[in-house]
Amino acid sequence: MAKKLQIKDLNFKYALGDRYVLRGIDLELDAGEKVLLSGISGSGKSTLLKVISPMTSPRGGRSGSVLIDGTDVRDMPRLDITSKVAYVAQNPENGIVVDTVYGELAFCCENIGMNREEVRRRVAWTASYFGIEDILKRKISELSGGQKQIVSLAAAIMLKPEILLLDEPTTYLDPIQAVRFLDLVDNLNRDFGMTVIVAEHRVESFAGRFDRVVKIEEGVLLDMDVRTSFNETDMFYERVFALNDGAVNTGDPAVSVKNLEFRYAKDGPNVLDGANVDIPKGSIYALLGANGCGKTTFLRCLTCELKPQRGNVKIRSQCAAMTQNPLSMFIEETPEKDYRFFLKQKGFKKEEADARISEVAEKLELTEDILKTNVLDLSGGETERAAMAKLLLAGADVLLFDEPTKGLDSAAKAKLTGIMKELAERGITIIFVTHDVGFALSTADRAGVLSAGSILE
Repeated sequence: MAKKLQIKDLNFKYALGDRYVLRGIDLELDAGEKVLLSGISGSGKSTLLKVISPMTSPRGGRSGSVLIDGTDVRDMPRLDITSKVAYVAQNPENGIVVDTVYGELAFCCENIGMNREEVRRRVAWTASYFGIEDILKRKISELSGGQKQIVSLAAAIMLKPEILLLDEPTTYLDPIQAVRFLDLVDNLNRDFGMTVIVAEHRVESFAGRFDRVVKIEEGVLLDMDVRTSFNETDMFYERVFALNDGAVNTGDPAVSVKNLEFRYAKDGPNVLDGANVDIPKGSIYALLGANGCGKTTFLRCLTCELKPQRGNVKIRSQCAAMTQNPLSMFIEETPEKDYRFFLKQKGFKKEEADARISEVAEKLELTEDILKTNVLDLSGGETERAAMAKLLLAGADVLLFDEPTKGLDSAAKAKLTGIMKELAERGITIIFVTHDVGFALSTADRAGVLSAGSILE
């Protein structure tokens, strides 16, 4: 009997790249098997998941084969592929195409010509299965990052796929919601026999949920023997609050927020309800909290993207922000082209621009390959670092980050910690919102938790 999924001697390099990201990949999965795919940032995890299906495969040079039930995917009709393989991107916004939750769930079914009544039945069943009936009529833009990720997963299974590919699915989830999300994946695997591959950095925390763990290293796939370790849900927030013990505010704060109130609907509840915080110049401030508590909303108020109904925000220097979707910061095809255009608009001459780009690229370990690669083909971690480079090029004194560790392995996180601390020593104030408790503890010197619309310290 043929394996559900067979990958044989798969090699791949991007259209603008010189090196093979995947080299001689071999992998076989039985029906219903669950595999955890690990590897450092930029190792090729996302690339492998995308190359499995012709519907998501990027442009580039490829050899080898991918078989589903013994048939090469390149020989399968488009409709067969879409009904057999579902891919959920690391950033849910990259895969969302409709502005409402109902529309997003219905889209793929309508796209293949399914009759309206069957679409309605499938949406009703899927919403019930995932427990999202209460947000069916809401706009995607109003959802938290965690809610968007669950909607993306729900939309992916509307055609009842046999193989489910998830790229860093817990990136936008707090530790407790991450566990609940993986519980949903376990349910899909158990209830429908779906074959599952999950790319994930938190290997030690989640390895026990999977049948196998494999790792991409220098383009080659290797089996791993992993021992599980602590789960971040055990940490709660006690150690986060302890960061502020003995902290003293001196002088005028770089960022001051007073009695901030914000709600999206005129008669809706306050997302922010009297939030107060003073952040000293040169400090690194971490803001944590559950999914949907308002962390991203808080940052959007700081950047004046959202106008609060009450309260005020004072930032005493130039501010630059990186959103949860770092791709939104690029308007040119490659990071290098984007940086040059950006600096030219700011009046820098070519020689000076080259020097600034080289300095920032070296600091963030952006190689020539990364700088010249299409931003759509970069890994999550590479995209994050490339977007951060643009913040540094902007020369702002207050830097805001929304989930800065998404897509980063432990080594890349440690590097980011070092960069942030170096910037803080130069008097730059850094504020980031995160679900990554470990990163907050190792990086920030002050912290708060957003709960019920207020910031607790």
